Parts: sequence; structure tokens; C-alpha cells
Amino acid sequence: MRTPMATLILTAVIAVLSACNGPAAPGPHASAESSHSAAAVSPATVRTTPAATPSTPAAAMPAAAPATAVRLTQADLPPITIHLAGDSTVSNYAATTKQEGWGQELAQFFNDKVKINNQAIGGANVQTFKAGNWNKIIAALKPADFVLMQFGANDSGTAHGPVTPANFAATLEQMADEVRAKGATPIFVTPSAFFQWAGTKEDNARLAPYAEACYIAGKAKNVLVDDLNARGVEWLNKVGQSEAHDFYLPNSQGVPDKAHFVKSGATKMAEMVAAELRRIESPLAAYLKQ
Repeated sequence: MRTPMATLILTAVIAVLSACNGPAAPGPHASAESSHSAAAVSPATVRTTPAATPSTPAAAMPAAAPATAVRLTQADLPPITIHLAGDSTVSNYAATTKQEGWGQELAQFFNDKVKINNQAIGGANVQTFKAGNWNKIIAALKPADFVLMQFGANDSGTAHGPVTPANFAATLEQMADEVRAKGATPIFVTPSAFFQWAGTKEDNARLAPYAEACYIAGKAKNVLVDDLNARGVEWLNKVGQSEAHDFYLPNSQGVPDKAHFVKSGATKMAEMVAAELRRIESPLAAYLKQ
């Protein structure tokens, strides 16, 4: 028989995970510094008060007892899986290549209650992914799981695209509905910034409409947006082209590929994704290492 304390802990866990449908994050032009700073969700607190029995007349009810606080630690959180939908900038690669996607490095920022199911695949745009590996994610989804979706590089005009920003947003909205139908939580991730420059500034012109489309879809479906694009642009402009050079995958001439990463770049992008989860106050922040 469950003790009262165990009941309170279970209630608190459910409260943490059910908070997933909160308002969308600040717009794509908000910086990490200008947006309000969100504290880590864990340990969470749930406040409980004694309930009156239906047969007790309102006038005869005693004064409410002081609320009782139950502190949740990460050990109290249930195991979950984070499923990753995305393109080559997210996907896993063999140890025989220098190339990595940020999904390959994401697990290190979470505690051991989290498993990563990375189904991202090179060359995918949002529509080709939905017709392919998306079905593997939907089949594997369990209630309380999360799905992070990042597209845009191929949608924005390569041989694998293009998909218009309007159709991009509409497809994300459909995917969010399918995730919620399984009792899981969708999170949109804006596309990782390109190593592409206009003078001394990072040139985000190609990806900006797709980052904006993530916010349009997020507002339409009340889905949180992890703004990797904005954070990546800020970082590139801060460190400059020379310092950022070694984070991106070099071609045979040693020139950085504009979209893809080596280990250090993939790790940097994964770190930004994790930090954004705190900033936007996602329930997933409860699982981040402190």
C-alpha cells in the first residue's frame, strides 16, 4: 500500500511532466541575456492542502492547514526517452569519421534517467523525414517521452528540398499533434547556425525564415521552441570566424563545411540545446545535470 509521502512524490512527478504544454518561448530575436533566466526545474516543489469531505458544511469547515512542501530530487523522476528527429546536423556517425551531429553528444548533459533515441538522418527535410524515420519514433513513443525536432538546412534550398517556410511550419504542427496523441511532448528546435559569413558577421539569411517558422508552429500548437539558431548566431558572432573554424567539418581543402560539425562543434551545439531547455523552462530541464 502506497504511503502518503509516496503519493505526494508521485503527484509531484506527474506535475513536473504535465507542465509541458506551457506557452511558447520568447521570439527568435530574443537573446539569452534579454530573456528572463529560468532556474533549473529540479528539485521541484508541490504544495498540498487537506481536502474537505463533500458532506462537511462550508460554514463548519476548519481553517485550512498550512501547506506542506514535498521536495523532489532527480532520483524521484521517472525514466524517459528523448527522441530526436532531424537531419545530418543532428544524426549519429560512425567512429571512422570526424563528422558528428549534436544529437550524438546530447546525452552527456542529462542524468542517467534519460535515454536518447536519435533517428535523425542525413539529407532529410521535414517532409521526407515525416515519410520515413518519423514512423520509427511514433512507434517507439511512450507517455511522458519527449521529441525534439530540428530541420531547416535541407528544407531551405538544397537538392533535398526546398520546402517553403509555410509548409515547413504546417508539417511541424502535424508532427506535434501525432506526438501528443501518444501522450508525449514535442519541442521544436530551430536549425543550427551555418558557418557562413557576410563580412565579419554570421550570415543567417537562409535559415532565418525557418527559425521563424518554428515559432509560428510553436504558437499555433502551444509547443516550446528551443532556439538553437539564435544561440548559435550569437556564439559565432561573439567568437568570430577564425575561432569557430575548427568546430565545423573541414573539406579536402581544409575549408569548413558550412553546416556540419566535428566533435567539438557537435558538443557545443548540444550544450546550447540543453541550456535553452532551462531558459524556456521546459520540464526536460529537471533531467539536466546540475
